[in-house]
Amino acid sequence: MAMNQEPRTDRIRRKLDWKFWPTSPVSGNFSALDLHLSSHPELEDQALIAWGFAESEKYQGSKAKVDIYGGFDNNLRWHSNVDDEKLEGFVSKYLLPGGTPESGPASKRSVGFFFVNTISNSNQGWLPGNFHIQPRTLRSLQKAGLSGAILTSMWSPEGVWAKMGNQCFTKHDENEVLSSFEICYRYVCGWDTGAGITQSIRTRNTITYFCINYPSQALDRLQAYLQADPSLAYRDFFLDALCADDSLKQWQIDIGQRRSLLLYHERKYENEDIDFDGATKQLHRLSRDLNTIGQDCRDFDAQLGFLNKTYHKYMNKLQDSKNNWRVDKSRDMGETFEALKSQCDNCARWAVVYRERTNIRINLLFHLANQRESRTNTEIAASTAKVAEQTRRDSASMITIAAVTMFFLPGTFISAILSTTFFEFGDDRLQVSKQWWILPVVTIPLMMVVFAVWLGWHYFKFRIRDGERIRKNV
Repeated sequence: MAMNQEPRTDRIRRKLDWKFWPTSPVSGNFSALDLHLSSHPELEDQALIAWGFAESEKYQGSKAKVDIYGGFDNNLRWHSNVDDEKLEGFVSKYLLPGGTPESGPASKRSVGFFFVNTISNSNQGWLPGNFHIQPRTLRSLQKAGLSGAILTSMWSPEGVWAKMGNQCFTKHDENEVLSSFEICYRYVCGWDTGAGITQSIRTRNTITYFCINYPSQALDRLQAYLQADPSLAYRDFFLDALCADDSLKQWQIDIGQRRSLLLYHERKYENEDIDFDGATKQLHRLSRDLNTIGQDCRDFDAQLGFLNKTYHKYMNKLQDSKNNWRVDKSRDMGETFEALKSQCDNCARWAVVYRERTNIRINLLFHLANQRESRTNTEIAASTAKVAEQTRRDSASMITIAAVTMFFLPGTFISAILSTTFFEFGDDRLQVSKQWWILPVVTIPLMMVVFAVWLGWHYFKFRIRDGERIRKNV
C-alpha cells in the first residue's frame, strides 16, 4: 500500500478512557419484552442488557448515526442518517422479527442493511461509544433481529479484550426445512482503532444485515457498487467480503508504516552518531506493535477461515432440495475468502519477520553501545596509565629530592647550631676549635636516625596496605 494514502477519518487511534465507563452496578431487572426478543438466551446476559439500556438512556452526548439500505426486489434505496421514527417505519414496512417480509407476494425478496456508526463523533474509542445508540433505536433493531449477544458483548467492560466469538446459527421448522441462517462476528479494521460487529440473517426471501462501525471506505465502495448494480445486495456474503478486504488493506497500511520505521533504523551505519537511548526505545515500541499486529492478523486469518467455512456450510444447506431458497451461484465467495486469507497469512508472516528484524536491530544497538563503552573504557585506561607513569616519575623525583634534603639537613641543622662556637674567622686565619669532632659525631648518627625513621615508616605503611589487600581477597 502507498504510504501517502489519505488518513482514515473513521480509523484514527482511539483512547480507552475508563473514566467514561459507567460505575453504576448491574441490576437483575429486565422485562418480559427482553426475553421475547431474545433469540439465544443462553448467550445473552439480560441483566447486563437492561443495565446497558438504562445507561444509554442517561447518555446526553452525540448520538449514533444510522443509515439504511433496503426495499423489495431491485427497488432498493438508501436512507441516510435516519431518526427513530423512520427506522421504526422501515422495520414495520419491510421486516418482522425473524426477517420475513410483512407485505407483498411471497415471491418478493427484501433487503434490510442497517449501518450503525458509534465512533464517527467520538475519539474516546469503542468503550463510551457503545452508549451512543439510543434505547429506542436498539429496540427497533432488536425487532428487526439484532442479537442480544451483540449487546452483551458491547456493554461488558471485559469486551475490550474478551472479544465476542464467531457465531453461526441455523433454524428449522417442524419439517426440518431451513427457516433462517444467521452469522455474527466481531472484527477490527486496523490496529488500535476501534471494533466493528456484523450480524447477518438470511431467510428464504430476506437478507438482513446489522453492521456496527462498518469501515467507511468499504461503505463508500458498497454504495458505488449498489448504485451500478442493485442485484449485488442479494449476493451472499458480499458485505462480509467487502469489509474483510478493506480491513485487510488497513492492516497492510499499519504493517507498512512500521516497516518504513524499521528500514529507517536499519539504514543507519555503525559509525553514525546514533542516539542509543532514543533508538532503543523506538525499536522496543516497534517490536511491541508488530507483536500485537501479528497476533491481530492471526485472529483475522482465523475469522476469514470462519467466514469461508460458514459460506460452504450455507451453500451445503441449500443443496438440499427441500430448502428451496434463492441463491446467487454466479460467484463462489469461498474463492474470495481464500484469496483474502492468503493475503492475511502473508501479512501475519511479514509481521513476524519485521518483529524479528526489529529485535535483531535492538541487539545490534546493544552490542554497538557495549563496543562504544569498551572503547571509552580503553581510552580511559590508557589515559590513566599515562597519568600513573607521570605520577611515578614525579614520585621518584620527589624521593630523590627528599633523600638529598635528608642527607644535607642534619649537617645544616648542626652547623647552624654550632657555627658560632666551633669556628671563628680571625684577621689572619680560620681558627678551629679543638672540639670540632663533635660536629661529625653528632651529625652522622643523626642523619642515620632520620633515614632509619623514614625507611621504617615506609615499611610499616606497605605492610599495613598488604594486610588489608589479603583480607579483602579472602
